Amino acid sequence: MTDKSIKELAQSVERSVEKLLEQVRDAGLPQRRADDIITTEQQDTLVSYLKKVHGQDSGNAGKITLKRKTTSTAKVASTSGKAKTINVEVRKKHTFTKPDPEQIKAEAKAKLEAETKARAEANAQPRAEETRRQPENNATATLEAMRAAHKQDKVVESPKTAVVVKKRGGGTLKPLPKPAETLEQKKAREAQAAQLKATEEAARRKAAEEAQQRTLEQMRKMASKYSTDEAATTIRVIDDAPLAAGLVGQAYEDSFAKEDREIKRGGNTKDTRSQKKGGRNQEEQNFQKAHHKRGLKLSQSNKHGFEKPVKKQVYDVEIGSTVVVADLAQKMAVKVREVIKTLMKMGELVTQDQSIEQDTAALVVEEMGHNPILVSDTQAEDNLLEAAEQKRGELSTRPPVVTIMGHVDHGKTSLLDRIRRSKVAAGEAGGITQHIGAYHVETQKGIITFLDTPGHAAFTAMRSRGAKATDIVVLVVAADDGVMPQTAEAIDHARAAGTPIIVAINKMDKESADPDRVLNELTTKEIVPEQWGGDVPVALVSAHSGQGIDELLDLILIQAEMLELQASEEGAAQGVVIEARVDKGRGAVTSILVQNGTLNVGDLVLAGSSYGRVRAMSDENGQPIKSAGPSIPVEILGLPDAPMAGDEVLVVNDEKKAREVADARADRERQKRIERQSAMRLENIMASMGKKDVPTVNVVLKTDVRGTLEALNAALTELSMDEVRVRIISSGVGAITESDVTLAESSEAVLLGFNVRADATARQKADQDGIDIRYYSVIYELIDDVKDAMSGKLAPEHRETILGIAQVREVFRSSKFGAAAGCMVMEGVIHRNKPIRVLRDDVVVFQGELESLRRYKDVVEEVRAGMECGLAVKGYKDIKPLDKIEVYDVQIVKRSL
Repeated sequence: MTDKSIKELAQSVERSVEKLLEQVRDAGLPQRRADDIITTEQQDTLVSYLKKVHGQDSGNAGKITLKRKTTSTAKVASTSGKAKTINVEVRKKHTFTKPDPEQIKAEAKAKLEAETKARAEANAQPRAEETRRQPENNATATLEAMRAAHKQDKVVESPKTAVVVKKRGGGTLKPLPKPAETLEQKKAREAQAAQLKATEEAARRKAAEEAQQRTLEQMRKMASKYSTDEAATTIRVIDDAPLAAGLVGQAYEDSFAKEDREIKRGGNTKDTRSQKKGGRNQEEQNFQKAHHKRGLKLSQSNKHGFEKPVKKQVYDVEIGSTVVVADLAQKMAVKVREVIKTLMKMGELVTQDQSIEQDTAALVVEEMGHNPILVSDTQAEDNLLEAAEQKRGELSTRPPVVTIMGHVDHGKTSLLDRIRRSKVAAGEAGGITQHIGAYHVETQKGIITFLDTPGHAAFTAMRSRGAKATDIVVLVVAADDGVMPQTAEAIDHARAAGTPIIVAINKMDKESADPDRVLNELTTKEIVPEQWGGDVPVALVSAHSGQGIDELLDLILIQAEMLELQASEEGAAQGVVIEARVDKGRGAVTSILVQNGTLNVGDLVLAGSSYGRVRAMSDENGQPIKSAGPSIPVEILGLPDAPMAGDEVLVVNDEKKAREVADARADRERQKRIERQSAMRLENIMASMGKKDVPTVNVVLKTDVRGTLEALNAALTELSMDEVRVRIISSGVGAITESDVTLAESSEAVLLGFNVRADATARQKADQDGIDIRYYSVIYELIDDVKDAMSGKLAPEHRETILGIAQVREVFRSSKFGAAAGCMVMEGVIHRNKPIRVLRDDVVVFQGELESLRRYKDVVEEVRAGMECGLAVKGYKDIKPLDKIEVYDVQIVKRSL
């Protein structure tokens, strides 16, 4: 034997690959796939294992033991009179011994000799009978010769007469007179009869051998049909074909010779011979049926009591990064308990609803005999993207996408307004951009798409999405303010996205402008301008006067030319969600930045976990358009829900695939939500036992767009602390509805609306239930009000102020007051009605209040520093000299965030 693969070895032994892999695994060998190599030593190990299993080892040579167990139930009457059901288990054990071929041959030979001897004795008696009936036999032989001559149309001559026998239509054959027979005629007749008999015996023997051969072939087929692959049953078939053929042929010969003798005794009429011939044919059929039935009974007697199962199905099981145990069992078409049992053998104790890792699932699938296929959770999405990329046409230059970023009130929107010649900032509440805006600007220098992001700290996530969707970042810094915290955050976002930065120092028209200071501060953030030997272009601009605007546009176009931005206008559109909101009467309105291909009205769009057809499309100015190419921002209608800002957008042709991908994304989002909600584990619960409940401010939040909603969720969540927390009960996009009011009432939550209003039904419901709905247009005001509400939940702070300290000089005993202390006031003022502490060696030994305070014989309310006094401590009589009496006051201070 040589080293082979499992597949080659299966072909050489004429076994299936699956069966061979199962035997290899049972033998303890490491091979698990068809392409794995099995060495010569491993093949010997496999052969030894199979011999041992099949009972061919040295200790049990030629023996096979089969075990069978059946379980049933039986009802037995108990002493109480009630029937009791018990389980009955029956175990059976059968041992089969493989017959010895030499012994079989010896038995067959002895049987053949016995039958030959019996046949010789039987033939002796008919010969004597034949001698007595010689004349009759001679006549019969003569008649047979004449009939043969009649068939061959030949002349039969005798020494005395010659008779010509010919066929005539309708003629009858009459018996001839018996002629005198000479010695030569007698010898010729006997020789002819002997030759005819030998010919007939040879024909009979040949027919018997053919019948025996057919019987053996049928028995072999039956043996192969009712035997198992493991040779669990043994069918006794004579392997020596010549010996078997001789036995069966001899049996036929003896049977036919006996029939011939009976025919001769009973006469030689045609009807008798036909009847005997039909009977012989019937006997041949009965003989074959008997042998067939005998082989079948032998096979069935050696069969197991249970049927062999059908061939095991091997499945290709696709496994993601994680998979639920129940789903894995369904993919393999097995019961869940079998998968759990396999996992327990591997040391994993899980339930059917728990998820397991991809590597663990792959091991389980291999262990159960199936083929694991490792796939990504986003395999369907990747296939859609690959199909879309394959249909792309030639690439062409596209306009750059520029994001304006920077600190609040540094003039980002005003600068963009100067470029696009419109008043965007005037429409914003407080002059602050509340969400991402996308603008398509056609300048003399070329087409540029601008993204305006808010500068407030709450919009960090929104600025991050703006940086990822852009090609160039324009960092706006006020010349009179310098680098601020949000400016540093914008730099970090741009670097994380790998986006080139252009610095625009704004407000250069002011007298307090100091660009050199701004450049120095930018250098500390590793933003080195080109004039200082760096790689960051810097433009000095003024949104108020228009100074440096052309220079800034030139820098943007030069940077875009260096980036060699290209996209294809052909094929399915691909882009990103800039913003999404829900308008009353219009539904979900989604702002999309097209990055590849062309988006047309009527296309089937997949955005996040939502999909739908584009019913209408408009540009940033609200003008309806039919199509949009790369780097063009548009607003579309047709999606059932508002997607999340930053979700990927793709046009697909197959609605079924779009639904599958959308459902998969929704499942992933739901799983993440469940994981966040179940973050409180057992150890956290045990740690929190015995502690007081943390005060919580419940909030129901509704906003106009998705980006603002995410930013507010993040900002409010960051306000939580150990002593008070913010819990967002519900959040969404769109107007405040009656269900929001009901939810706020049931959860005792604060109902906040940002740039949205409550409908008539919700207002009526709020008035009836006394629910206060607060509306906001500026992010600062909403966050400040939530902080105030949280401050009201905070426990007040207790501040202590030491008012005075007196030292005990002498202790006097009185029957009326007990122990009275003569003291000297060392610091501050000793008050009669304030709490006190008794200190001994600067350690508090008692805490309480004064029972009396006197100066000489007069009762006084206070004694100042440097004066002597007498006092008695209420409830404490163990006062000693040199103790200190500390008088303090407690002030309750309201806390705030």
